[in-house]
Amino acid sequence: MTRNAKETAIVVHQMRAENCFAYLLADGRTREAALVDPRADRVPDYLRELEERGLRLRLVIETHTHADHLSGAAELRARTGAEVLLSARATSEVATRRLRDGDHVTLGDHEIEVAASPGHTDDSVSLLVGGALLTGDALLVGGAGRTDFQNGSPEALYETLHKRFADLPGDLTVYPAHDYAGRTHSTLAQERGTNPLLLLSDRDRFIATLRAARQAKPANMDAIVAANIRGVKASPRIAVEELARVLVGAEAPLVVDVRLPAEYRAVHLEPSVLLPLDEITRRRSELPRDRELVLVCRTGARARLAAAELAGFRTRVLEGGIAAWQEAGHPVVEGKSHMSLERQVRVAAGALACTGGALAVVVSPWFGLLPAFVGAGLVYAGITDRCGMAMLLAKLPYNRGADGAGSATCAAPVGAGASVADAGGTCAAPIGPPTG
Repeated sequence: MTRNAKETAIVVHQMRAENCFAYLLADGRTREAALVDPRADRVPDYLRELEERGLRLRLVIETHTHADHLSGAAELRARTGAEVLLSARATSEVATRRLRDGDHVTLGDHEIEVAASPGHTDDSVSLLVGGALLTGDALLVGGAGRTDFQNGSPEALYETLHKRFADLPGDLTVYPAHDYAGRTHSTLAQERGTNPLLLLSDRDRFIATLRAARQAKPANMDAIVAANIRGVKASPRIAVEELARVLVGAEAPLVVDVRLPAEYRAVHLEPSVLLPLDEITRRRSELPRDRELVLVCRTGARARLAAAELAGFRTRVLEGGIAAWQEAGHPVVEGKSHMSLERQVRVAAGALACTGGALAVVVSPWFGLLPAFVGAGLVYAGITDRCGMAMLLAKLPYNRGADGAGSATCAAPVGAGASVADAGGTCAAPIGPPTG
């Protein structure tokens, strides 16, 4: 590529954080940049990336109001002066500019075209720029976003996928906001040929398919949405090594773990106290105001929500959460781990297959159908990312008491010690059997 070509090209750089994607858009000549769907816990990474590339952040664009992670838009605006752009339909105290279908946003020598794409939420937009289609959660690789909360609508999603996107070129590279199977991108042509929801052209069956599966509301969703609407301000942080040092000092802070009881029992810092995030509002009087509080969760997301609820207290959030603490080799108290849904499915499927095989030999060959049925179910789960056995197991009291999420994860079950809010696995639509 010639130097001139490099200067005139727009860069689309994908940045993954667990199951979430953010995108850095950069104009080669002017060095102006936009960040799409940034996470609050990765703001330092984005700023470092901008500095290393010699870019000036001018725009922060949200494809929709997120329910699974805290947005970094407000902090980036405060630290860089960037504009924050959201849909005109979004409720937001952070936005400095509103987007409508067909709008063109200038970034250096390039234009970003806005395509309203409601369905997952009513404020969803997609972005067309430089041969790329950033779809948010309107279209995922092999699926689409859930439509059962935040004013989501199967009818609106049908219009988006089968009408609004119908005339777009097939060679557009599809960049989604989430993926739960290790995929990074696709093309619109590939999705038209393989995505079950794009192959389902009958409107009534499309709507029935999305309505067929019932999912629990994502953990902490209301708190996350409320925080993103008002803007997530920067929380004072404490690094792992600093916490390890001050905990042995004369004025050690009080470590407050805001995860769920089962997570705390599985692994926690010593000393620490448990105060789950959803109990903070009614139990905040139990916390001392004359002592610094260090808030801890798995990765830091829930701790930041807790900090917002504890205005008036001296709080800091442990950077990277207990995951970073363990990775650094610091001691923890470990209890009985909760078996993940994925492992439970393996055990249950294996037990059923063995039982069926044994009964087929001892009692009747007809029992041989049981392993075949289990195998067919696993194949279906592998193709569709929707496991009926996992959904049944998730309803057991053992599982519901463990993570509070039930079957809210739609593609991959959240493992032991991970809440839906931290893992981000709340956004894909389950593709169940059509009912109409």
